[in-house]
Amino acid sequence: MPVEFIKEFIGKECTVTLFNEIGGIRGIIIDVSENWIKLEEKKRIRLINGDMIRDIYVNK
Repeated sequence: MPVEFIKEFIGKECTVTLFNEIGGIRGIIIDVSENWIKLEEKKRIRLINGDMIRDIYVNK
């Protein structure tokens, strides 16, 4: 997934769906660097490889 598109979602609560998972990961995107996304969940920070992302939904 192109990093330019993901940078638009920094600071927004999103649900990220990966190719190898049934459910999504919900949190706030706090940084995008090269091919990695840093996502803040309730009690942890998660680093996600951009090649593994299937969808990103912006939660309203």
